[in-house]
Amino acid sequence: MIRLLTVAVAAALIAAPATAQSLRVSTVGKTPAQLHTDITKAARTVCNLATVGATFPREMFVDCYKAAVSKAVAQAADPALTAIAGIKLAQR
Repeated sequence: MIRLLTVAVAAALIAAPATAQSLRVSTVGKTPAQLHTDITKAARTVCNLATVGATFPREMFVDCYKAAVSKAVAQAADPALTAIAGIKLAQR
């Protein structure tokens, strides 16, 4: 079982490689709702750092945030978390 999720921002999408950021989110003992809250907080933190000094920070933040949350939810592979996040993931 996955005990940690990584909320990461791909540097290629945001800025120079030196600005790549990530945070780990523990999944131990958390409900899907609590986990979603932690993922969104981590994504907000990472994306705020990644878009500092950007030409279009608001647009870049939105893209970064959506990508980071989607990636973390997909990594968790939990249908309840996916439903809470409102994300449609591809079926395998």
